[in-house]
Amino acid sequence: MLLVLMLGWATLYADRTCLYPLLSVIAADLSLSSTQAGTLTGAYFLTYVAMQIPAGIAGDKWGFKRVMMIMFVIAGLGMLGIGTLGRTYSLLIFFSALSGMGAGAYYPTCYSTLFHVVSPDRRALSSAIVGIGMSIGLFIGMTMSGPVYEAVGSYRLPFLILSVPTLAMAILVYFLLPKVKCESTPSLKDYLALFGDMDIWKINFATFTSLYGFWVAMAWGPTFLKVERGFSLSQAGFFTGLMAITAIPAGLYWGRLSDRVNRKLVALIVLPASALTLLLLTKTPSRPGIIIILLVYGMLSNSAIQPVMVAWLGDVVSKRHPGKMGAATGFFNCATMSSAILAPIISGFLRDMTDSLVPAFWAAAGLILAGTAVVSVMPLFRGNRQR
Repeated sequence: MLLVLMLGWATLYADRTCLYPLLSVIAADLSLSSTQAGTLTGAYFLTYVAMQIPAGIAGDKWGFKRVMMIMFVIAGLGMLGIGTLGRTYSLLIFFSALSGMGAGAYYPTCYSTLFHVVSPDRRALSSAIVGIGMSIGLFIGMTMSGPVYEAVGSYRLPFLILSVPTLAMAILVYFLLPKVKCESTPSLKDYLALFGDMDIWKINFATFTSLYGFWVAMAWGPTFLKVERGFSLSQAGFFTGLMAITAIPAGLYWGRLSDRVNRKLVALIVLPASALTLLLLTKTPSRPGIIIILLVYGMLSNSAIQPVMVAWLGDVVSKRHPGKMGAATGFFNCATMSSAILAPIISGFLRDMTDSLVPAFWAAAGLILAGTAVVSVMPLFRGNRQR
Protein backbone atom coordinates (compact mmCIF):
# COMPACT_ATOMS: atom_id res chain seq x y z
CA MET A 1 0.00 0.00 0.00
CA LEU A 2 2.72 2.49 0.96
CA LEU A 3 4.52 1.85 -2.33
CA VAL A 4 1.40 2.53 -4.41
CA LEU A 5 0.66 5.74 -2.51
CA MET A 6 4.29 6.79 -2.91
CA LEU A 7 4.14 6.18 -6.68
CA GLY A 8 0.96 8.24 -6.85
CA TRP A 9 2.72 11.23 -5.34
CA ALA A 10 5.76 10.73 -7.57
CA THR A 11 3.55 10.83 -10.64
CA LEU A 12 1.54 13.88 -9.63
CA TYR A 13 4.56 15.89 -8.45
CA ALA A 14 6.39 15.19 -11.71
CA ASP A 15 3.27 16.39 -13.54
CA ARG A 16 3.00 19.67 -11.67
CA THR A 17 6.69 20.58 -11.37
CA CYS A 18 7.75 19.89 -14.96
CA LEU A 19 6.11 23.22 -15.82
CA TYR A 20 8.31 25.37 -13.58
CA PRO A 21 11.60 25.23 -15.52
CA LEU A 22 9.58 26.00 -18.67
CA LEU A 23 7.78 29.10 -17.37
CA SER A 24 10.26 31.51 -18.91
CA VAL A 25 10.26 29.52 -22.17
CA ILE A 26 6.47 29.52 -22.45
CA ALA A 27 6.32 33.21 -21.49
CA ALA A 28 8.79 34.10 -24.25
CA ASP A 29 7.05 31.90 -26.83
CA LEU A 30 3.57 33.28 -26.13
CA SER A 31 4.66 36.84 -25.14
CA LEU A 32 3.33 36.55 -21.59
CA SER A 33 4.07 38.73 -18.59
CA SER A 34 5.45 37.14 -15.42
CA THR A 35 2.01 37.45 -13.82
CA GLN A 36 0.40 35.61 -16.76
CA ALA A 37 3.07 32.91 -16.64
CA GLY A 38 2.48 32.46 -12.93
CA THR A 39 -1.24 32.10 -13.65
CA LEU A 40 -0.50 28.90 -15.58
CA THR A 41 0.45 27.24 -12.30
CA GLY A 42 -2.35 29.09 -10.53
CA ALA A 43 -4.93 27.52 -12.88
CA TYR A 44 -3.71 24.04 -11.95
CA PHE A 45 -3.89 24.73 -8.24
CA LEU A 46 -7.21 26.59 -8.40
CA THR A 47 -9.03 23.44 -9.50
CA TYR A 48 -6.72 21.29 -7.36
CA VAL A 49 -7.72 23.19 -4.25
CA ALA A 50 -11.39 23.34 -5.25
CA MET A 51 -11.53 19.53 -5.43
CA GLN A 52 -10.10 18.87 -1.96
CA ILE A 53 -13.21 18.99 0.22
CA PRO A 54 -15.63 17.50 -2.37
CA ALA A 55 -13.19 14.63 -3.02
CA GLY A 56 -12.78 13.99 0.72
CA ILE A 57 -16.53 13.92 1.29
CA ALA A 58 -17.00 11.68 -1.76
CA GLY A 59 -14.35 9.33 -0.40
CA ASP A 60 -16.05 9.21 3.00
CA LYS A 61 -19.31 8.29 1.25
CA TRP A 62 -18.35 6.09 -1.74
CA GLY A 63 -14.84 4.87 -0.95
CA PHE A 64 -11.43 6.45 -1.35
CA LYS A 65 -10.17 3.91 -3.90
CA ARG A 66 -12.99 4.55 -6.38
CA VAL A 67 -12.60 8.33 -6.21
CA MET A 68 -8.83 8.07 -6.62
CA MET A 69 -9.06 5.94 -9.76
CA ILE A 70 -11.49 8.26 -11.53
CA MET A 71 -9.45 11.35 -10.77
CA PHE A 72 -6.16 9.84 -11.98
CA VAL A 73 -7.81 9.38 -15.36
CA ILE A 74 -8.89 13.03 -15.39
CA ALA A 75 -5.40 14.20 -14.37
CA GLY A 76 -3.84 12.09 -17.13
CA LEU A 77 -6.19 13.54 -19.74
CA GLY A 78 -5.18 17.04 -18.65
CA MET A 79 -1.49 16.24 -19.15
CA LEU A 80 -2.27 14.61 -22.49
CA GLY A 81 -4.14 17.74 -23.57
CA ILE A 82 -1.19 20.01 -22.74
CA GLY A 83 1.14 17.68 -24.63
CA THR A 84 -0.99 17.48 -27.78
CA LEU A 85 -3.09 20.65 -27.95
CA GLY A 86 -1.34 23.18 -25.69
CA ARG A 87 -0.37 25.66 -28.39
CA THR A 88 -2.18 28.74 -27.05
CA TYR A 89 -2.38 30.41 -23.66
CA SER A 90 -6.08 29.67 -23.25
CA LEU A 91 -5.63 25.96 -24.03
CA LEU A 92 -2.70 25.73 -21.62
CA ILE A 93 -4.85 27.30 -18.91
CA PHE A 94 -7.72 24.89 -19.62
CA PHE A 95 -5.70 21.67 -19.64
CA SER A 96 -3.59 22.77 -16.69
CA ALA A 97 -6.83 23.30 -14.76
CA LEU A 98 -8.13 19.89 -15.89
CA SER A 99 -4.97 18.18 -14.69
CA GLY A 100 -5.22 20.01 -11.37
CA MET A 101 -8.84 18.95 -10.94
CA GLY A 102 -7.90 15.29 -11.27
CA ALA A 103 -4.88 15.60 -9.01
CA GLY A 104 -7.01 17.38 -6.41
CA ALA A 105 -8.62 14.15 -5.26
CA TYR A 106 -5.35 12.48 -4.37
CA TYR A 107 -4.46 14.12 -1.08
CA PRO A 108 -7.70 13.40 0.83
CA THR A 109 -8.04 9.88 -0.59
CA CYS A 110 -4.36 9.05 -0.06
CA TYR A 111 -4.06 10.15 3.57
CA SER A 112 -7.52 9.01 4.57
CA THR A 113 -6.63 5.53 3.31
CA LEU A 114 -3.32 5.71 5.16
CA PHE A 115 -4.77 6.90 8.47
CA HIS A 116 -7.48 4.23 8.42
CA VAL A 117 -4.84 1.49 8.03
CA VAL A 118 -1.77 2.55 10.07
CA SER A 119 -1.67 2.96 13.85
CA PRO A 120 -1.72 6.50 15.34
CA ASP A 121 1.84 6.26 16.66
CA ARG A 122 3.14 5.69 13.13
CA ARG A 123 1.14 8.36 11.32
CA ALA A 124 3.92 10.87 10.70
CA LEU A 125 6.52 8.24 9.77
CA SER A 126 4.11 6.52 7.38
CA SER A 127 3.19 9.90 5.91
CA ALA A 128 6.88 10.67 5.44
CA ILE A 129 7.43 7.35 3.65
CA VAL A 130 4.54 8.08 1.31
CA GLY A 131 5.88 11.63 0.94
CA ILE A 132 9.12 10.28 -0.51
CA GLY A 133 7.10 10.08 -3.71
CA MET A 134 6.67 13.86 -3.63
CA SER A 135 10.43 14.34 -3.56
CA ILE A 136 11.05 11.79 -6.30
CA GLY A 137 8.39 13.32 -8.52
CA LEU A 138 9.61 16.83 -7.80
CA PHE A 139 13.16 15.90 -8.80
CA ILE A 140 11.97 14.16 -11.98
CA GLY A 141 9.73 17.03 -13.02
CA MET A 142 12.29 19.74 -12.30
CA THR A 143 15.18 17.96 -14.00
CA MET A 144 13.62 16.33 -17.06
CA SER A 145 11.58 19.11 -18.67
CA GLY A 146 14.49 21.46 -19.36
CA PRO A 147 16.72 18.86 -21.08
CA VAL A 148 13.76 17.47 -23.07
CA TYR A 149 12.91 20.97 -24.29
CA GLU A 150 16.52 21.72 -25.18
CA ALA A 151 16.77 18.41 -27.07
CA VAL A 152 13.61 18.72 -29.19
CA GLY A 153 12.57 22.38 -28.93
CA SER A 154 9.02 21.62 -27.77
CA TYR A 155 7.72 22.59 -24.35
CA ARG A 156 4.74 20.25 -24.84
CA LEU A 157 6.67 16.96 -25.06
CA PRO A 158 7.45 16.64 -21.29
CA PHE A 159 3.71 16.78 -20.55
CA LEU A 160 2.95 14.17 -23.20
CA ILE A 161 5.57 11.84 -21.73
CA LEU A 162 4.23 12.23 -18.19
CA SER A 163 0.61 11.61 -19.22
CA VAL A 164 1.46 7.91 -19.65
CA PRO A 165 2.36 7.07 -16.01
CA THR A 166 -0.46 9.31 -14.79
CA LEU A 167 -3.09 7.29 -16.65
CA ALA A 168 -1.36 4.05 -15.65
CA MET A 169 -1.77 4.93 -11.95
CA ALA A 170 -5.51 4.29 -12.20
CA ILE A 171 -4.72 0.65 -13.06
CA LEU A 172 -2.26 0.27 -10.18
CA VAL A 173 -4.77 1.70 -7.73
CA TYR A 174 -7.46 -0.73 -8.91
CA PHE A 175 -5.31 -3.82 -8.42
CA LEU A 176 -3.08 -2.92 -5.46
CA LEU A 177 -4.83 -0.47 -3.13
CA PRO A 178 -7.15 -1.73 -0.35
CA LYS A 179 -10.75 -0.56 -0.18
CA VAL A 180 -11.37 1.83 2.70
CA LYS A 181 -14.74 3.42 3.38
CA CYS A 182 -16.21 5.25 6.33
CA GLU A 183 -18.62 3.03 8.26
CA SER A 184 -21.29 5.75 8.48
CA THR A 185 -21.98 8.92 6.52
CA PRO A 186 -21.41 12.02 8.68
CA SER A 187 -24.21 14.59 8.93
CA LEU A 188 -24.03 18.26 7.98
CA LYS A 189 -23.78 19.10 11.69
CA ASP A 190 -20.74 16.82 11.98
CA TYR A 191 -19.02 18.58 9.09
CA LEU A 192 -19.82 22.03 10.48
CA ALA A 193 -18.19 21.02 13.79
CA LEU A 194 -15.13 19.84 11.88
CA PHE A 195 -14.80 23.03 9.86
CA GLY A 196 -15.30 25.15 12.96
CA ASP A 197 -12.48 23.53 14.97
CA MET A 198 -9.99 26.35 15.59
CA ASP A 199 -7.07 24.00 16.25
CA ILE A 200 -7.57 22.57 12.76
CA TRP A 201 -7.58 26.12 11.38
CA LYS A 202 -4.30 26.84 13.17
CA ILE A 203 -2.66 23.70 11.74
CA ASN A 204 -3.95 24.67 8.30
CA PHE A 205 -2.63 28.23 8.50
CA ALA A 206 0.82 27.23 9.74
CA THR A 207 1.14 24.67 6.96
CA PHE A 208 -0.12 27.22 4.43
CA THR A 209 2.74 29.57 5.31
CA SER A 210 5.32 26.80 4.96
CA LEU A 211 3.94 25.71 1.60
CA TYR A 212 3.74 29.31 0.38
CA GLY A 213 7.52 29.56 0.74
CA PHE A 214 7.96 26.18 -0.90
CA TRP A 215 5.90 27.12 -3.97
CA VAL A 216 7.71 30.43 -4.35
CA ALA A 217 10.95 28.45 -4.46
CA MET A 218 9.54 25.83 -6.82
CA ALA A 219 7.68 28.08 -9.24
CA TRP A 220 10.18 30.92 -9.48
CA GLY A 221 13.39 29.35 -8.17
CA PRO A 222 14.52 28.22 -11.66
CA THR A 223 13.83 31.68 -13.09
CA PHE A 224 15.66 33.32 -10.16
CA LEU A 225 18.71 31.14 -10.70
CA LYS A 226 18.66 31.61 -14.47
CA VAL A 227 17.96 35.34 -14.72
CA GLU A 228 19.45 36.75 -11.50
CA ARG A 229 22.26 34.28 -10.79
CA GLY A 230 23.38 33.25 -14.29
CA PHE A 231 22.55 29.52 -14.30
CA SER A 232 21.54 27.80 -17.54
CA LEU A 233 17.98 26.52 -17.94
CA SER A 234 18.99 22.90 -17.26
CA GLN A 235 21.18 23.89 -14.31
CA ALA A 236 18.43 26.04 -12.80
CA GLY A 237 15.93 23.19 -12.92
CA PHE A 238 18.43 20.63 -11.66
CA PHE A 239 19.69 22.65 -8.70
CA THR A 240 16.18 23.68 -7.66
CA GLY A 241 15.20 20.03 -7.87
CA LEU A 242 18.03 19.11 -5.50
CA MET A 243 15.75 20.17 -2.66
CA ALA A 244 13.86 16.95 -3.27
CA ILE A 245 16.92 14.85 -2.45
CA THR A 246 17.57 16.19 1.04
CA ALA A 247 13.83 16.28 1.76
CA ILE A 248 13.66 12.47 1.75
CA PRO A 249 15.84 11.65 4.79
CA ALA A 250 14.76 14.86 6.51
CA GLY A 251 11.07 14.00 6.14
CA LEU A 252 11.65 10.54 7.61
CA TYR A 253 13.63 12.03 10.50
CA TRP A 254 11.15 14.81 11.33
CA GLY A 255 8.22 12.43 10.98
CA ARG A 256 9.70 9.83 13.32
CA LEU A 257 10.75 12.52 15.80
CA SER A 258 7.24 13.96 15.90
CA ASP A 259 5.79 10.47 16.50
CA ARG A 260 8.19 9.85 19.37
CA VAL A 261 8.29 13.35 20.93
CA ASN A 262 5.58 15.78 19.72
CA ARG A 263 4.44 17.60 16.60
CA LYS A 264 4.67 21.10 18.06
CA LEU A 265 8.36 20.93 18.94
CA VAL A 266 9.29 19.77 15.44
CA ALA A 267 7.20 22.52 13.81
CA LEU A 268 8.79 25.19 16.02
CA ILE A 269 12.23 24.04 14.86
CA VAL A 270 11.53 23.60 11.17
CA LEU A 271 9.36 26.62 10.33
CA PRO A 272 11.66 29.48 11.45
CA ALA A 273 14.68 27.65 10.07
CA SER A 274 13.03 27.47 6.64
CA ALA A 275 12.27 31.20 6.74
CA LEU A 276 15.90 31.98 7.53
CA THR A 277 17.06 29.76 4.66
CA LEU A 278 14.90 31.63 2.14
CA LEU A 279 16.39 34.92 3.30
CA LEU A 280 19.90 33.53 2.95
CA LEU A 281 19.14 32.41 -0.60
CA THR A 282 18.67 36.04 -1.67
CA LYS A 283 21.88 37.16 0.06
CA THR A 284 24.25 34.52 -1.31
CA PRO A 285 25.95 35.39 -4.64
CA SER A 286 28.18 32.33 -5.10
CA ARG A 287 27.00 29.20 -6.88
CA PRO A 288 28.33 26.76 -4.25
CA GLY A 289 26.61 28.78 -1.53
CA ILE A 290 23.31 28.79 -3.42
CA ILE A 291 23.49 25.02 -3.95
CA ILE A 292 24.16 24.41 -0.25
CA ILE A 293 21.26 26.65 0.75
CA LEU A 294 18.90 24.82 -1.61
CA LEU A 295 19.97 21.50 -0.12
CA VAL A 296 19.35 22.81 3.39
CA TYR A 297 15.99 24.26 2.40
CA GLY A 298 14.94 20.84 1.11
CA MET A 299 15.41 19.53 4.65
CA LEU A 300 12.94 22.13 5.95
CA SER A 301 10.32 22.48 3.22
CA ASN A 302 7.19 20.73 1.95
CA SER A 303 8.14 17.04 1.96
CA ALA A 304 9.93 17.46 5.30
CA ILE A 305 7.31 19.34 7.33
CA GLN A 306 4.02 18.25 5.76
CA PRO A 307 4.07 14.68 7.18
CA VAL A 308 4.32 16.19 10.65
CA MET A 309 1.46 18.62 10.09
CA VAL A 310 -0.92 16.16 8.45
CA ALA A 311 -0.23 13.64 11.25
CA TRP A 312 -1.01 16.42 13.74
CA LEU A 313 -4.31 16.90 11.90
CA GLY A 314 -4.95 13.16 12.10
CA ASP A 315 -4.42 13.29 15.86
CA VAL A 316 -7.04 15.99 16.26
CA VAL A 317 -9.58 14.45 13.88
CA SER A 318 -9.39 10.91 15.27
CA LYS A 319 -9.90 12.28 18.79
CA ARG A 320 -12.60 14.91 18.13
CA HIS A 321 -14.18 14.12 14.75
CA PRO A 322 -14.07 10.35 14.05
CA GLY A 323 -15.47 9.22 10.70
CA LYS A 324 -14.62 12.46 8.93
CA MET A 325 -10.99 11.89 7.99
CA GLY A 326 -11.64 12.31 4.26
CA ALA A 327 -13.31 15.69 4.68
CA ALA A 328 -10.68 16.78 7.23
CA THR A 329 -7.70 15.94 5.01
CA GLY A 330 -9.48 17.54 2.07
CA PHE A 331 -10.08 20.67 4.15
CA PHE A 332 -6.44 20.67 5.24
CA ASN A 333 -5.08 20.41 1.72
CA CYS A 334 -7.63 22.88 0.37
CA ALA A 335 -6.46 25.49 2.84
CA THR A 336 -2.75 24.77 2.62
CA MET A 337 -2.48 24.27 -1.13
CA SER A 338 -4.23 27.56 -1.83
CA SER A 339 -0.67 28.79 -1.28
CA ALA A 340 0.20 27.19 -4.62
CA ILE A 341 -2.38 29.42 -6.31
CA LEU A 342 -1.26 32.61 -4.60
CA ALA A 343 2.52 32.17 -4.40
CA PRO A 344 3.33 32.05 -8.15
CA ILE A 345 0.96 34.90 -9.00
CA ILE A 346 1.93 37.22 -6.14
CA SER A 347 5.61 36.49 -6.72
CA GLY A 348 5.21 37.18 -10.43
CA PHE A 349 3.50 40.47 -9.59
CA LEU A 350 6.31 41.47 -7.21
CA ARG A 351 8.81 40.66 -9.94
CA ASP A 352 6.90 42.77 -12.46
CA MET A 353 6.90 45.67 -9.97
CA THR A 354 10.55 45.44 -8.87
CA ASP A 355 12.26 43.57 -11.74
CA SER A 356 13.58 41.08 -9.16
CA LEU A 357 12.38 37.99 -7.32
CA VAL A 358 14.16 38.94 -4.10
CA PRO A 359 11.07 40.69 -2.62
CA ALA A 360 9.04 37.54 -3.32
CA PHE A 361 11.41 35.43 -1.20
CA TRP A 362 11.39 38.04 1.58
CA ALA A 363 7.58 38.06 1.65
CA ALA A 364 7.54 34.26 1.85
CA ALA A 365 9.97 34.25 4.79
CA GLY A 366 7.87 36.80 6.67
CA LEU A 367 4.73 34.75 6.17
CA ILE A 368 6.43 31.60 7.50
CA LEU A 369 7.38 33.48 10.66
CA ALA A 370 3.71 34.37 11.10
CA GLY A 371 2.91 30.66 10.84
CA THR A 372 5.49 29.97 13.52
CA ALA A 373 3.71 32.38 15.85
CA VAL A 374 0.44 30.49 15.33
CA VAL A 375 2.12 27.15 16.06
CA SER A 376 3.42 28.54 19.35
CA VAL A 377 -0.16 28.75 20.70
CA MET A 378 -1.24 25.31 19.48
CA PRO A 379 -2.01 22.48 21.92
CA LEU A 380 0.89 20.11 22.52
CA PHE A 381 0.63 16.55 21.28
CA ARG A 382 2.82 13.60 22.16
CA GLY A 383 2.11 10.85 19.67
CA ASN A 384 -1.69 10.68 19.48
CA ARG A 385 -2.31 11.93 23.03
CA GLN A 386 -3.21 15.56 23.60
CA ARG A 387 -1.77 17.35 26.58
